[in-house]
Order: sequence, then structure tokens, then C-alpha cells
Amino acid sequence: MHLRLLIALLLSPCLLNLAGAQEIVDFQLDVQPILKARCLSCHGPDEAKNDFRVDDADSMADYIEAGDVESSSLWADYLITDDEEMKMPPVTPENPTGMTAAELATVKLWIEEGANFDWQAETPVDNIPVEAPPEMSTAYKLWLFQGLFHPASTHFPIALLSISMAFLLVSFFAGKSFETAAYYCLCCGALAAVGACVMGWAYATDEGYVGLSFDLANSNIARHRWLGILVAIGALVLIPFARTTVKSEEGKMKSIWLIGALVIGLGVSIVGYQGGELTYGEDHYAKEFNRLFDLDEKPTEEKADADPATAEEEAPAEDSE
Repeated sequence: MHLRLLIALLLSPCLLNLAGAQEIVDFQLDVQPILKARCLSCHGPDEAKNDFRVDDADSMADYIEAGDVESSSLWADYLITDDEEMKMPPVTPENPTGMTAAELATVKLWIEEGANFDWQAETPVDNIPVEAPPEMSTAYKLWLFQGLFHPASTHFPIALLSISMAFLLVSFFAGKSFETAAYYCLCCGALAAVGACVMGWAYATDEGYVGLSFDLANSNIARHRWLGILVAIGALVLIPFARTTVKSEEGKMKSIWLIGALVIGLGVSIVGYQGGELTYGEDHYAKEFNRLFDLDEKPTEEKADADPATAEEEAPAEDSE
């Protein structure tokens, strides 16, 4: 779309001479969305500053000379002026740049083509009956309500399974007491992980993720959901191996337990990372890391900062020659 408008802007004098009345810009498709996004809140039916409305043909005609963009005060006096107090739309924290180059090109070409104005009013929806949502049963409401505790409940199994793995590693050097502690932390962590999965399923339903999805390649929620379930199942499977190790002190069983604990520890880390991205946005951790350590600076800026010093070092050498 923008490429078409850019080409049209560059070739507009030739195109207008050759094509005559044929229009490239469609007001309703190209111009009206810009006016609605940039101007309508201050110059519309709800608020019309200076009695100017962009949705009213007569009001717009007072500021536009069809076919002559330079004589159109809307363009010359408000859209491209260097006077910051006159320039529209005004620069605000929510809109720090004003109109984009593509938007300005669209408005300019629209005026040059004759400023055909055909504002399409919004379709009234007041009289359309809204179907009431089906009444939920008390059991289903309780199911959804307990799911709200999922974000908080996940910290418990993450901590217990991580501590269990740490105690198991320490038990190889510090003795049986840490091995027993690792076993009980594993049991509690596995049960807590099952509870977190149940709450997570209800929480996903409440957030709009309905049904089963196995699209692991494209769905963050699917990856988070199924990996969390695998971690809970894996923790439950490890309990018999851990119990046998604690009761009989079999070295082979302890090795299996250790390998399983390391795998579960990795799974817990990934599940927690995925949960954070679902809560705070994709690539949240990478963006925050780059922001905190100033890794977003461009190398060209460093090069530009270094150039003056290099120039000062080279200057004496040139003078000596």
C-alpha cells in the first residue's frame, strides 16, 4: 500500500496529466482512516475545535483548494508548517511524531487529484440486539475462579522442584539427610505442579484459550501448557525411584533420580520463562536485558564518537608532512 502511494507521489504530475480524472487515492480506503486516527478526536462530532470538522464536507471545503495543494491551507498552514503551535496533529506523548511521511503523501495526492470527499458514516449499532451470554453454573464459576490463582501457584512447585534437585546434588557430598530432604521436596513439588497445571488449564479458559491445541511451533500457550504438564508427570514418575533410593540406598536408582531431576530442572526453567513471556510479552527478558545494559546503542554512534579523536591524532601527522 505504502509503496503504491510512494510511486504515485513521485510520478503524480505525469500520472495526473496522462490519466486525467482517474484517481489513485480512494478517500474511504486511504484518506478517511488517516483523518479518523489523527484528527477526528479534536475535529469531529463529539468535539470540533475552531468549529472545524474533518467529517463534514462543507467544513473541509473551507480549508482545501481541490487540485491545488499549495493553496490548500489544510496542507500548507497546518500539515507541513514549521510553526509548532499551528502544526496538526499536535505533538503529544501519545503521538510524538505527528503524521507519517506515508500519510502526508496520501493526503497530498488526494488534494492534487481533486479532493473527492465521501465520508462514510459509522453503521449504527444501537438498535442491534445483543445476545446475552449463557448463564454459567456455580461449579463452572468455581472452576474459573480457582484458575485465577495459577500465576501465584506456579512459584511453589518451581521452588520445591528446584530445591529438591539442589538437595540431591548436595547429598552426594553431605550425606543421607539431604537425600531425604530432596525426596520430600520432590513429593511436595510434584503434587504442587499437578495443582498448578489444573489451575493453569482453568486460567487459560478464562483468558480465552479454549480447547486443545498441539500447534507447538506457532502457539506460545500450547508450548507452555504441554511442557508444564510433562514436568508434572515427570516429577510424579521420579517419586518411586527417589523412594527406592531413600529406603534401600541403591546407587543405580539414585543415578536415575539425578538424571531425571536435572531434566525436570531444565523443564521448570523453560516453563517459567514461557510463563513470563505470556505475562509480560514476547522477548520481554531480552528487551529488558538490552535496555538495562545499554545494548541497543548502534555501533555507528560509537564510531561517530571515535572519529573526532582519530581526526585529532591524524592532524599532526598531516601538518608534519
